[in-house]
Amino acid sequence: MNARKFFKSFEPYEWETSSLEIALKTGLNVEQIIRFDTNASPVIPTNWLSNLSSKLEDVKINDYPDTSYLSLRKALSKYVNIDYNRIIVTNGADEGLDIIVKSFIDEGTNAVLSSPTYSYYKVITQIAGGNIISIPRKENFLDDEEKLVKAAKKEDTRIIFLCSPNNPTGNSTKKETIIRLLEESDNLVVVDEAYSEFSGINNIDLTDKYDNLAVIRTFSKAFCLAGARVGYIISSRKTIDILNKVRPPNSVTSISLSLAEYGISDIEKVKDNIRSIIKERDKCKSYLEKISGVKVYPSETNFLLVEFDSFSVEQLYKLLLKRGLIVRNLSHTPGLEKCLRFNIRLPYQNEILLSTISEILNHSTKYI
Repeated sequence: MNARKFFKSFEPYEWETSSLEIALKTGLNVEQIIRFDTNASPVIPTNWLSNLSSKLEDVKINDYPDTSYLSLRKALSKYVNIDYNRIIVTNGADEGLDIIVKSFIDEGTNAVLSSPTYSYYKVITQIAGGNIISIPRKENFLDDEEKLVKAAKKEDTRIIFLCSPNNPTGNSTKKETIIRLLEESDNLVVVDEAYSEFSGINNIDLTDKYDNLAVIRTFSKAFCLAGARVGYIISSRKTIDILNKVRPPNSVTSISLSLAEYGISDIEKVKDNIRSIIKERDKCKSYLEKISGVKVYPSETNFLLVEFDSFSVEQLYKLLLKRGLIVRNLSHTPGLEKCLRFNIRLPYQNEILLSTISEILNHSTKYI
């Protein structure tokens, strides 16, 4: 077989190791594995699942779903206060990103990133034959606005990716920066708002004015539906018409669409979950900040980025792994060499992680 030549130097997206595989390697039971590395919600939406199960016999699973996903788009229209004709429903936010890249990246053209950021932007751009212009963030992970604007003005630039709030740094891009990028170039500015429900900040209103803005949203984080794989794109009608030329016709399942609609109809419960996660996040941050040699970065998300100055993060990651506590090791990411990232889970699970980190650091000489 002759695979594409570019795979010889291509670095694929780093998938999370399955809990079963981790259990086999560590000798633990799968039930002992606690995932702090996926940024998913710890809450199972049992009410929505119960409602769905009572109506499963009526789900026309033998047929394809409505190709336009009209019912969910209308529900989303009320949630985000945007005309449903300016919304595309996707199989998770990642498919939305993939649709955008397929629509705007030609071979040899550029996508601009504010790094470090979500690594999938780079992967899908390179698969499409595009190049990456990576703009390092400034102190405290602020976007380097001047360099982003300069890169956006390059002749072969097509897309500027902004993750806001950003994964893995937890901070948002200033709206003024987004507006400047929109006004000083004709390129598509993609604002990934996967975590926006936790920050309370969004840029959806800008899609009323700017054709070259696409906002990506998801049900995976605040809506507790990572396993359902539902996301959506919001943009101007002109841009949506372009993206619909590439969008697969039936990539979201009937069951996933139903669960997403239950989520939209139960928005107060979603808000309660968000408040609980934020409360836990702030408690975890306060706890860690009291430990010598530990720096916790401000977060507008459901996760914390933590820097360890006096202990190897590689070793800490491995010691936590042996105990079934899976965090994200960022030591190979430029600028984050001393950092781990972990998402907020249920209170008792957070306590297990925090007490284990504290125990390891307080007895660090034992592990040297």
